[in-house]
Amino acid sequence: MVLDNKENSVKCTCPNCPSYNECMSQKTELLYCAKEKTSCEVKSDGCVCPTCPVYAENDLNRMYYCRTGK
Repeated sequence: MVLDNKENSVKCTCPNCPSYNECMSQKTELLYCAKEKTSCEVKSDGCVCPTCPVYAENDLNRMYYCRTGK
């Protein structure tokens, strides 16, 4: 289980994801792997989850957490 905390938020690479959009930025949404999916519309433009430290440290194995949730 990924913790939704400041330590993970600092490591989170969601803002660098090609699918991360203006809506998500305005709502300062991060850590989809720890929280529910985004309330914004997601256009699948690419996924950086596998390169994220939070992903590696928590042995995650999926992608597009912004679309599918935790």
